[in-house]
Amino acid sequence: MTKQKTMRPFPYNLVRDVFGREVPPEELPPDIDESVEYVLDNMMPERDAFILILRYLRNMSNREIAAYYGLSNARIHQIICKAHRKLRHPSRSKYLLDGCAKVAQEMPVLPREQVPTALPADPRPDEPLTDIKDVHIRIDAIMARGGLNRIEWLDLPIRAYNCLVTSRVENVWQLCLLSPADLLQVKNLGAGTLAAIQEKLCAHNLVLDDGAMGIDDQTWDYAEQRYAALAVHSR
Repeated sequence: MTKQKTMRPFPYNLVRDVFGREVPPEELPPDIDESVEYVLDNMMPERDAFILILRYLRNMSNREIAAYYGLSNARIHQIICKAHRKLRHPSRSKYLLDGCAKVAQEMPVLPREQVPTALPADPRPDEPLTDIKDVHIRIDAIMARGGLNRIEWLDLPIRAYNCLVTSRVENVWQLCLLSPADLLQVKNLGAGTLAAIQEKLCAHNLVLDDGAMGIDDQTWDYAEQRYAALAVHSR
């Protein structure tokens, strides 16, 4: 009972575990809550972010989270430790230590309508994505065919667009790494909406994941790194 009373609330408990020490509130930026929310929403894989929310905001134990996902305690521990390492990376930790306001002053972000959408060269321009078995080449092809664009570029039906946005799928490359089964788990996204999404992707020679890529943390990490590098290079 005493431990519960003295436990620091979210996000201070998360910051403590990320940096391995108790960080006094006065050492953190005034907008720490907004900064943590920004990093989790925009700079972390959705599953990793949600697991951190369950652990640090909802105070669920690793065992409870493991039962929720149908995974082992060890796997949840591994995911949380890897998420901590990602948050310690300078590209993310600066938001936790300095805050969104200071980072925005030092590194101005282009207005959304001015963000370039130039595409890199397609490594396999004449091949359907489903014929490309090498996961890295396939991701590069996804980026070339539209992965640097946001999902607005696909001109999706309103229902499909709303379902994806509420599930934090904002970019084309993120959508292409999901399978039909993944999308059917999204609230209010049924077979008709799924078909509409697939049709829009097909118009750009893109498809959802067919299971051939074996999506895992390493695949997502590679895709995130390629997206970040290409986005910077295209400016």
